[in-house]
Amino acid sequence: MTETRDDRSPEAILDLVGEVEREAPGGAETLYMAAMLADAPLPYDFALSVEGTPHNPALVNPAAAFFAATAMMDPLVNRALVDADADHQVFILPADVRETLRGALDEEQAAEWAGRAVYALNLSLPDADPQQWPLVQWLMPHVLACRDLVADLGVHTAAANRVLHQTGFSLYYQQRYKEAAELLEAAMSVDVALKGDRHPDITADLEGLATVYWAGEDLPRAEATFKACLELQREIFTENNPAMAPVLNGLAMVLQACGDLAGAEAALNDCLAVLRASNQERHPAAASCLHNLALLMDAVDQPEQGLKYALESLELTTALYGEHHPETASSHNLTGLLFERLGKAPEAEAHFRKSLSIYVGAYGEDHPETGQALCNLALFLDSRGQTQEALDCFERGFAAYERSLGPEHPYMENALDNLVSFLERTASSDSPLREQARARLKQIVEKAG
Repeated sequence: MTETRDDRSPEAILDLVGEVEREAPGGAETLYMAAMLADAPLPYDFALSVEGTPHNPALVNPAAAFFAATAMMDPLVNRALVDADADHQVFILPADVRETLRGALDEEQAAEWAGRAVYALNLSLPDADPQQWPLVQWLMPHVLACRDLVADLGVHTAAANRVLHQTGFSLYYQQRYKEAAELLEAAMSVDVALKGDRHPDITADLEGLATVYWAGEDLPRAEATFKACLELQREIFTENNPAMAPVLNGLAMVLQACGDLAGAEAALNDCLAVLRASNQERHPAAASCLHNLALLMDAVDQPEQGLKYALESLELTTALYGEHHPETASSHNLTGLLFERLGKAPEAEAHFRKSLSIYVGAYGEDHPETGQALCNLALFLDSRGQTQEALDCFERGFAAYERSLGPEHPYMENALDNLVSFLERTASSDSPLREQARARLKQIVEKAG
């Protein structure tokens, strides 16, 4: 009597795998690789990632790839060694197959198949890009399995490094900073194992990790990691290497956030000095450094000096990126804020409007940057008593945030606070907009429940 899937023994499963190995060796390899990863679906393309097959010219043709993957999977499906969804081109190993294959491997064999599994996973994983997030999220169980294979079996390969690195930055783009940092730490451990802790690539790892710590408001670790990166750069790079500039810039921002304004200013001045010494005064890092110096001068109540830096940054940013680039819009916004601080309203308004115009042209109305530019212009117009246009800008800015980020996003709170504050002041004044403001406040309260 033939065993059913529910009561088949490990020996029976291994006999079936042996049949596949004789009939379609690539199918057996797929089983062992999949067994090393998570108990979650994999794409059919994973089966084409056994060593050598990705370089087959026939697979450049999607139709050829489809038929090749189907041919690879059929012997596995026919023997119930995988559960497959042919329509969606995905498969998963049944629990008994996974357990049997894992149990049949000694430590050396497990490490070999783990390395090959991570190699295949790497070929299926896209580069870090917000638009690719759905696929990265779907593959996340396997990425976490890769992390565990690195720790448990010492899978220190270039493929493992890339899987962890790219997924780390995919999480960073999703503002999941703690998870991002954990994967980037694991990626760096692989890099160190492969290249040693004094390799130039480790400086890039440290810079990326520090940036993620900073974004996640882990300021102590961000400061320590930026400083470790600088120390390594000074040890292994030539003097005044321009690669140090963004690290000094990042360190300055962290020091400012920590309240060390003198340290922040020193780091920014060092950044500019490095760029001048390397003849890189027109480098994008110089524009960013000048921008941050302008912010710092405003923070220490030196708006005149801040405006000087802001105008320098605006000139350089425009030259580097053009008049209609979002970076140029950001420079216009900062320049407007400093002109406003100095009581120069016409100049401030011109820069606020230019910033908004660029963002609308680059991103459209439904984008967070457009929302921020609208809110900044609204605050300025409110301060000038231009209440009708201020209300229009507040409403457009709030709507832009809501449509692009959703009602629960943290940015929404500040936008709503500004709108409500404006409406409350207008509703209690003798403004012609008083009744409109009262009605809008009532609407907000009713929506909030």
